[in-house]
Amino acid sequence: MTQSAAFRHLLNHFRSHKLSLLLKATTGDSIKIALALGALDCLYWQALGNGLTNLAKGISRTIVYSYRYHPMRLPCHSPVSQASDNQNMEAA
Repeated sequence: MTQSAAFRHLLNHFRSHKLSLLLKATTGDSIKIALALGALDCLYWQALGNGLTNLAKGISRTIVYSYRYHPMRLPCHSPVSQASDNQNMEAA
């Protein structure tokens, strides 16, 4: 299976910003955390726009998982919607 250039590009940025968020969350600097979350949110929307739904889901799960380590929240990535999505998938 060949990967598209857009997928590889977004995946590389996702991996970089995922690590960046982890490091910034440990510092507790809210501005740096907000920048890292904003970058991941941007990648999420780019992945959706390119039809890379599975990558977008992975990015969203990373954002929601990071909520355990900092107080910042993004309105379009709420843990409640993630839980209801998982319950809907289990019911199907």
